[in-house]
Amino acid sequence: MSIVGSIYLFNICKSFWIHSGETMKILLIHKFHYMLGGTETFHYNLANALTAAGHKVIYFSMYDERNIPCEQDSYFTSNINYNDRDMGLLKKVKIGLKLIYSFEAKTKINRLVEDEKPDIAHIGLLHRQLTFSIVDVLKRHNIPVVMHLHELTPLCPCYTMLRNDGTICNECMVSGYWNCVKHKCMKGSFTKSLLAYVEAQFLKYGDYYNKVDLYIAECDFYKKLVASSHFTNSPIIKMNNFLPIEQEYKSYSKCDDYILYFGRYSREKGVLTILKAFNILKCKEKLVLVGNGTELDNINNYILENKLQNKVEVYGAIFGKEMEQIIEKAKAILVPSEWYENGAFVALQALAKGKIVIASNIAGLAEIIQDGETGFLAEPGNPKSFAEVIEKALNMTESEYLKMSEKIVNYAKQRCDAQKYIFQLTNYYAKLISMKNQ
Repeated sequence: MSIVGSIYLFNICKSFWIHSGETMKILLIHKFHYMLGGTETFHYNLANALTAAGHKVIYFSMYDERNIPCEQDSYFTSNINYNDRDMGLLKKVKIGLKLIYSFEAKTKINRLVEDEKPDIAHIGLLHRQLTFSIVDVLKRHNIPVVMHLHELTPLCPCYTMLRNDGTICNECMVSGYWNCVKHKCMKGSFTKSLLAYVEAQFLKYGDYYNKVDLYIAECDFYKKLVASSHFTNSPIIKMNNFLPIEQEYKSYSKCDDYILYFGRYSREKGVLTILKAFNILKCKEKLVLVGNGTELDNINNYILENKLQNKVEVYGAIFGKEMEQIIEKAKAILVPSEWYENGAFVALQALAKGKIVIASNIAGLAEIIQDGETGFLAEPGNPKSFAEVIEKALNMTESEYLKMSEKIVNYAKQRCDAQKYIFQLTNYYAKLISMKNQ
């Protein structure tokens, strides 16, 4: 970082410190402690922003050889992998029970809490690895609990509200969790779907969701949907996602001839839809895919079967500065999600670079992207709709693109400000801690 950049960051930190009140020790809980996707990016952005505001951040997670080192890693629970095909039935049953209620996680977080004495706990993802066993410990120690609604697990045992065939479904929310088993929603497996059902029932009848003091949704769609399900009596607030405190905002620059998708290769992300759209399009621009996930084989097979090798480039996961450069050179960014997407961090990253985002008109994405103003919206799962919208973006003149790019950057600055976010969040923290001490 340059001297100017260091001074800038110092001033941000100083401003955070002035406005954040007393220093807090915040326990961040997330089942993955390495860079995997958007939720992990948010997790580390939150940690960095809280630290910049003068607070002490500590972690609880699951062991993995890919983990980012931290002072608390000796407390982490052991890794759970239910996807091992060579696993015997007895071991599967044992691990299955551990996925519902982990006594190991409970013991280890108790030791962490006793040693570190955090003021508040903020949960990201915990289902099926860390489990709600840890919430029992937090409540016993009178520690307020905040939970981020990255997923819709309280409403749907498989968390996506998608059936195994990829169609959106709200049956579990309306008529009970058994629908998950009936439709084999967890990866087409009866066993995994049954385990998800048992976990959902256990959490419901154990009243675990009422043990969380505050829920945070990243979009109005999530807030309203979750509130309408009545799964908890605890308050649910909406807070727009934010970008890192060091985020650079810049409008249009010279682009290369490609359109970019970056993120997870999974069915609900709609990658095959944009491949089909590109098979329709007759354009000189290439499609670049960056990420990893279970759909990689299907992606590669589709490219080969449709002879798209010269139109599509596929890469593994890329992070940091290298990824930023790839975003900056793209003509547009694709976010073709086919599920109820939440805060869509990839869309925010693109907006900060003044990039036109072409996204599915669904859930949180429809709130982030203003159609025709800060990007374009297409019908989820519809290759023809995406092809039409992509063509519209590519046919813009340079002056039209520049005008929209400037509008996008200004919009991103207002919507994604880290300082505002942390100021608001720590105020909620302080209120919960104050209520605990009364």
